Amino acid sequence: MAPTATFKAADVLVPLEKGANWKVNVVELSPEPPARWTLDSWRDKPAAQAVEYEDPDVLQTVCDTLKHLPPLVSPEEVEVARHDFYNAAVGKAFVIQGGDCAESFLDVRHDIIRRKVELLHEQGRILEAALNKPVLRVGRIAGQFAKPRSNPLETLPSGQVVHAFRGHIINSEDENDRAPDPTRLLAGYFHSAVAHNTLRQLQAAGPGPATFTSHEALHLPYESSLSREDYNLSATTIWLGERTRQLDGAHVEYARGLRNPVGVKIGPSTTPEEIVALLDVLSPDRSPPGKITLITRLGHKRVRAVLPALIRAVQLSGHVPVWMSDPCHGNTFTTADGHKTRRAGDLLHELKDSYAVHRELGSHLGGIHLEQTGDAVTECLDEVHVTDPEDLAEGYTSLCDPRLSVDQALDVVREFAGFVQGYQRDL
Repeated sequence: MAPTATFKAADVLVPLEKGANWKVNVVELSPEPPARWTLDSWRDKPAAQAVEYEDPDVLQTVCDTLKHLPPLVSPEEVEVARHDFYNAAVGKAFVIQGGDCAESFLDVRHDIIRRKVELLHEQGRILEAALNKPVLRVGRIAGQFAKPRSNPLETLPSGQVVHAFRGHIINSEDENDRAPDPTRLLAGYFHSAVAHNTLRQLQAAGPGPATFTSHEALHLPYESSLSREDYNLSATTIWLGERTRQLDGAHVEYARGLRNPVGVKIGPSTTPEEIVALLDVLSPDRSPPGKITLITRLGHKRVRAVLPALIRAVQLSGHVPVWMSDPCHGNTFTTADGHKTRRAGDLLHELKDSYAVHRELGSHLGGIHLEQTGDAVTECLDEVHVTDPEDLAEGYTSLCDPRLSVDQALDVVREFAGFVQGYQRDL
């Protein structure tokens, strides 16, 4: 029996592969008009991943200070990004988005940022040659300082229970300094300001296109304090994570009123109904294309089983998002000696299958989203650079999840680009 997804008033058979069809049953939905949005309307909703501070008054004082500091990006930069993401949604452009899983305050240095930007620009050059279209460079840079956690607490080998590390903007990776500290939000702002300034210097000195900034909009007191009217001015584009995209939650409420391009991470358990409902809330007028980016993180073994129904449901809904593939998070595992890692070959497999499924259904894969660094780390496995799990410890410096090294990140993009060129020739 074919898998089904329920949407608007007819049955549609979608050819996918020889001998296989996806059946999409559609029902009429009549959503109630949304309540009025403000920069603070999220406070009336349940907030996943909320941080509990010992003194809320200190948090409020910090947020009041942030509200009077200069914005980190301008509304004009956000509008440029909206135009470019529109082109990616309709197949006229492509996005390469990459950077650290969790940025470190200690890595806000000119040479480290320069290497990240150089990597993005080289990846963009490779993709432009293969796709024959403009490529947007989007860095997980200048603000990716907060991280979600499945458990807010952690038990140390000694038996002591401490706060989990939530990123430098919240607490320290040092086991003795885990209490959430609201003054770190100010440190996060100033480190982001330095990074943005460095990016502008690099762009002014180089011939390449601008690098947009992005991060997960996780810590809503910080994000809303750096928002003005309907612009989040902490980054050009932000995204909601798999743990914070609840339809009735604070993060979706905050994001629905923004003019920034907004991404949403989509895992393998997401149903077609959930995706369309999210799109209806985040972009109720279904325009413009590209306002929302759906970032699928399925795992390389699940793409062909899960992605077709999601694509077809969105097509039937009338929404035109940017479809992006994050091949990292669905392919993470832990080695016997406790290192979280990924195999570059699995990432490439997910990218190839995602591209092919979109083409088979008349859709566009509009971008790829990678956790990577411009440095020669040893955090992911491949068949050339880091072949033995025992080698991971040699240069494992990530604050959280494993990143592709500069060579691995270039290899993955080159092989994906080669696959795309071959696929197009075979059509």
